[in-house]
Amino acid sequence: MFVIGIFIHLVFLFSIFDIYFKSPIVNNANTYKPLHDAPADRLVLFVVDGLRAESFVNYTTMPYLRSVANNHGRWGISHTRVPTESRPGHVAIIAGFYEDPSAIAKGWKENPVDFDSVFNQSEFTWSWGTYDILEIFTKGAVKNNIFVEKLDPYDQSFSSDKNTTLLDDWVFTRVKDFFHKANYDEKLKKKLQRKKIVFFLHLLGTDTSGHTHKPKTKNFITTIKFVDENIREIEQIIKDFYNDDGKTTFLMTSDHGMTDWGSHGTGDDDETKTPYVLWGAGVQQVQDKVETMDPETHLMSSENRYDINQADLTPLMATFISIPVPVNSIGQLPSGLLQMSLLNKAKAIYSNCRQMVSQYNKKRLDVEASAISILYQPFEAFDGKKVQEIISFTEKLLEDEQYEKVIKLSEEIMHLSLSGLTYYHNYYQKPLLVTVTLSFLGWIMCLLRFLVEQKMCAQTEMPRNKNQRLIRSTKTIDRVMKVLAVFASMLLSLLIYVQSLPVQYYIYFLMPIFLWLYALTPVDLWIQTLNLLNNKRRIYFLGIEILCYTLGSIALGLALTHRWVLSIPLLGMSLWPFFSASIHKLPKLVCVAWPIGCVLLSAFSFTPVIGKESCIELVVSAGLIWLFIHSMYIWKCLLPKSDDQDVMREMIISIIQIFLLASSVQITYVQAKRFEENLPISQTLQTVCWIMSVLLPLIPLLYTKKFINRLVGINTAILNFYLLLSVAHEGLFMVTLILSVNCWMFLEFKLSNFRNAKIDECIFEEETSSNGEKHLVCIERSINSQDFRRAFFYTLYIILAYFGTGNIASLNSFEVRWVLCFTTSFQPFIMTGLILLKTLSPFLSVACTFRAIQYLTKAPFGCLNIIVLIFSNIMGLHMLYHVRNTGSWLEIGTSISQYIIVQVITLFIVLINKIGKILTEIEIHSLIIKLFKNRKKYV
Repeated sequence: MFVIGIFIHLVFLFSIFDIYFKSPIVNNANTYKPLHDAPADRLVLFVVDGLRAESFVNYTTMPYLRSVANNHGRWGISHTRVPTESRPGHVAIIAGFYEDPSAIAKGWKENPVDFDSVFNQSEFTWSWGTYDILEIFTKGAVKNNIFVEKLDPYDQSFSSDKNTTLLDDWVFTRVKDFFHKANYDEKLKKKLQRKKIVFFLHLLGTDTSGHTHKPKTKNFITTIKFVDENIREIEQIIKDFYNDDGKTTFLMTSDHGMTDWGSHGTGDDDETKTPYVLWGAGVQQVQDKVETMDPETHLMSSENRYDINQADLTPLMATFISIPVPVNSIGQLPSGLLQMSLLNKAKAIYSNCRQMVSQYNKKRLDVEASAISILYQPFEAFDGKKVQEIISFTEKLLEDEQYEKVIKLSEEIMHLSLSGLTYYHNYYQKPLLVTVTLSFLGWIMCLLRFLVEQKMCAQTEMPRNKNQRLIRSTKTIDRVMKVLAVFASMLLSLLIYVQSLPVQYYIYFLMPIFLWLYALTPVDLWIQTLNLLNNKRRIYFLGIEILCYTLGSIALGLALTHRWVLSIPLLGMSLWPFFSASIHKLPKLVCVAWPIGCVLLSAFSFTPVIGKESCIELVVSAGLIWLFIHSMYIWKCLLPKSDDQDVMREMIISIIQIFLLASSVQITYVQAKRFEENLPISQTLQTVCWIMSVLLPLIPLLYTKKFINRLVGINTAILNFYLLLSVAHEGLFMVTLILSVNCWMFLEFKLSNFRNAKIDECIFEEETSSNGEKHLVCIERSINSQDFRRAFFYTLYIILAYFGTGNIASLNSFEVRWVLCFTTSFQPFIMTGLILLKTLSPFLSVACTFRAIQYLTKAPFGCLNIIVLIFSNIMGLHMLYHVRNTGSWLEIGTSISQYIIVQVITLFIVLINKIGKILTEIEIHSLIIKLFKNRKKYV
């Protein structure tokens, strides 16, 4: 069962990559040779990496390019898409498509599928810049027409005095040397006289300066001024080389923008809005200009402005030098920027249209070639017949010189082609989602069947079906279902084989059949289960429970992205005791403390995510609160029984723990204040913290196995370590979580109708102790509805333990002060290890207390894990429809991480419960006594 469960969840995990992360790139599409005359012989492309539009249009720090944009050139905003990163940005500019979702398989480092580009279609391309950008476009090139000179931006020679202009100076110097050499190298000069050539300058200095010094700083301004001056110089060098023949087009743009704090990758306006300036041959000049300034900018001409999408730059560049638009481009030619006759403009747009149709047709034919005609559903708006008709009609319009109509119709065809590409790219997405959804539901039913079987086996008087006719009928139904399952499996296998679908599709489509077959057979089991629900009232309450748990699980799934949603099940949980028939047994203090604890925990879901903000006073207050609680425990629970030798030992251990916790609070405060005042951090105190961290997990093992004593020791040790790594309100959250989960344990004890037992006498042990001490014997029983509630509470506490004060993104907000008490040097493995241990701490506290609840309620622990698995699968099914394949790398990665979390949550719970078992059931004092007894025995 365990191995099968692992396999099923692995299938669920990998299914999202077939559903959401297939490459949209169409392979082997035909290029379309343009028919228009080229307005330029060559194109010069400057990509100023990381230059946001705001830095160009609102400041006069690039005077030359601003002058060009306002006078004899055109300018505008080039709208990028997330992720706003260098690789996808350059691909969008030069190849005409946005981020390939399948790049996740390469860790977002490269495009996994080869693609076409402007460089590839050019006669020759010379490029200068960083190796990681240039190699994007040389990979898979077969024409040997792309020449590169690349630098390593991580070379230490570029970081002297943090002078980021050195990176761009390297590029500009190489370009100047190149044209100087061309005056004497006849072979090179001959190549440079050819038409349809491209020069590409990748300028990384701006991006590096923005990251290092942030935009608006003096260093950043110096860098973009340097770029502006050198672009002017390079333009003049090229004009001189070609004797100012008026056949050169210049384009300056950026791959992505940048925030004020020097980051990029997400969808902020400063990141998605990049500038472009276009001038030279073939650029449309504004006629009858009225000098009006653009209100959104500082002294920029509104008449010269023309906003575009970033991918539109690809067909624009291809049109200037009349080369085929790269076959994978989805950019649409901005015809308003072209200084061409109406005939050539119509031909250029028609070329762009035919390139789009070529992609669409190849994608359509690929699907049609493998699809079964009876089942095939074409893209009705632009099926194969309509494609031929519309193309023929457009060519006739071109022959009839109806150029305006050609332009309008070509633009409409491009929109249809893009819609069709999306349709066929996602052609199998819905069937896959349906079959994976059915697998989720089938797996949940299998788990329910397992629980039903356990319930039936544990019944002392299980209802037996004595109706032989009914027994024969159920067996017949079982056989019919098996036959139908075999038939459906064979039919689906045949359909998959005929359509030449990937091997994993057999698993996706066959798995729900076998899961549902196992879940529903034998039918007799479910009939007996229905017989137990022999009245409408039971069925009614069962339906309400199913609805509540389903909605609760969905809420837990939503909480992975919206933390405040955790407050909904928490508030519902706070009302639970008041619906119990045994509420009269509860002390008033507990009746007040439980809802208050739930409300306080829900309040933390509205607090800011733990990040760079620090408030050490909150950490100190959390420590002081627990010191008070632990002191009260000694005074009320241990001091009255101090005559007992074991109790005296525990009192000494508790005093040691109080001393260690007080020391930790003091160290945390001192180190934080030293850091804030720029004073050196005490390495002696750091050493003390390391020693304490080694001792802390051992100290709870010195306590006896009594619930209260052991849990106090465990929680004090965990909180002590947690506070050493805390910077703000998470310490208070931890205290509230510990108190809430222990209050839950006390409620379960009071509501479980134990007559003679006292909670302070219950111990973590399965058999009666030799000294005759009272405790609870853990004899597993059959499951009941209360076990579903306990499993849900446990799942909620586990989710809350991490997402209560953070989320996945919070780990990306790492701040050195988190590990200030242990290290200040950059040691990634140690830092990561400490943060992971801090993350694990709340889970351990919850797990140890839940083990106590399991002992108290005699719950079958294997069945509790299965119930948790049911809840996590409901969450997983919800998250399946919320996986993102668009957005920033962080957003995409976070959605995948959330889906993975709910898939592995049961394995994780098993792991922390094993650790919790060690912390609760091992007693060092007893081990030492046994060891000495054995030594005396053998002496």
